[in-house]
Amino acid sequence: MSNLAASQNEAELTDSFRGLTELVETCRENANRGGERFNIFAILGLQRDENRTHSRYLAELLSPTGRHGEGAKFLNAFVNDVLGLSLDVSDRVKVTRELATEDRRRVDIVVESPDLIIGIEVKIDAGGQKAQLHDYYTALKQRAKSRKKAVLVYLTLDGKAPSTYSLKDLEQENVQCLSFEKDIRQWIDTCASLSKHKPELSYALIQYKRLLENLTGAGASMTALIADKLANNRYDLETALAVEKALPKAKAIVMLRFWEELSNAMANAFGVTPSVYGGKNLNEISHSYFDVKRGGKHVGIKHTVGDLSGKKLCLYVNLYNAIHYGLRIDSESGLPVPQQGVRDQLREKLNDGNAVADKDLDWLVCYYHNPAPSQEPIILNFDKFTGSVLDLIDEDKRQAIIGQMVDHQVNLIKEAKILLETIVA
Repeated sequence: MSNLAASQNEAELTDSFRGLTELVETCRENANRGGERFNIFAILGLQRDENRTHSRYLAELLSPTGRHGEGAKFLNAFVNDVLGLSLDVSDRVKVTRELATEDRRRVDIVVESPDLIIGIEVKIDAGGQKAQLHDYYTALKQRAKSRKKAVLVYLTLDGKAPSTYSLKDLEQENVQCLSFEKDIRQWIDTCASLSKHKPELSYALIQYKRLLENLTGAGASMTALIADKLANNRYDLETALAVEKALPKAKAIVMLRFWEELSNAMANAFGVTPSVYGGKNLNEISHSYFDVKRGGKHVGIKHTVGDLSGKKLCLYVNLYNAIHYGLRIDSESGLPVPQQGVRDQLREKLNDGNAVADKDLDWLVCYYHNPAPSQEPIILNFDKFTGSVLDLIDEDKRQAIIGQMVDHQVNLIKEAKILLETIVA
């Protein structure tokens, strides 16, 4: 290809991108004509917070004693319309958040009545933990004691099925998969209809519905408007399709740059290059991550801190949906194993981590980036590829994130080595 032809192609591509940029901006303005973007959840930065936003909000609506003051109306609408159960659930109902199980896991929401027990696991960004749904279902069945119907709900943005990693040997048919996009959005509509006589409550429900539309691309959101425009303009759609084909490679380049610079920073800090797992090398795990066939694969890098009674204490930087890092103990086969005694001792000094995976007993302690108690963790979610992950394109921001992450890892290893000396002594 001549330089002139290459220049012409580049100019045409620039014009195409400019056209798509204008399309997105127009749709953004149209989606906000009624002030829809003024959403309290988005303004407070809580739109993707599984615990403080979605679990709390849903539990409050499901509780007959919730501040909505509508008794069991919302709960019965959920049980009958969403779960498809012909039951009247209004007598002696208890709704609990973060219900602890015997194996020290926590079910996000549990609704219990004399005839029914519902466990709801809410997933927005976090991936499933090892045998998580298996353990939840076992705990629910134990509480039901053959006297109650036990229902385990797996609630995600799009209603996807859980991974075999989370199910273990639990049959998929024992888990009811629901989506925020359809099931919860329709239920919220029902709740809003039932509470029209309370304008403040009805508006609060509409705000939450708007949040779900923005998260899932449903309704009259900007995403839906863009889709409609693309479907009616061949030139724009062809451009978008060309971009779509390039996106996995572009994302992989951003990820690979992050892994390489993080690995180099850890090598400088610890004197040895961390090993790669989940693939042959950093290039492979970066490019294969965006392959639709990858499934529930965990990938990352790890550094061996020291020996512990025939096992190895390791620093892991793991990626499933979001980057999280911390300390784990590997068995002789090289796989993480729970060590409750060591976990308890370490947490006496470090307290709990702030990552979702911190609940998994395989982790002694686990963090997202920026673990300062006074700050919200910066979550690098490569699955959604928004927010902080896009900041990694900027070299200064990327170096700042990596630097803070490694500084914290150095402190973790310092405390771990002190603990190792204590155990060995």
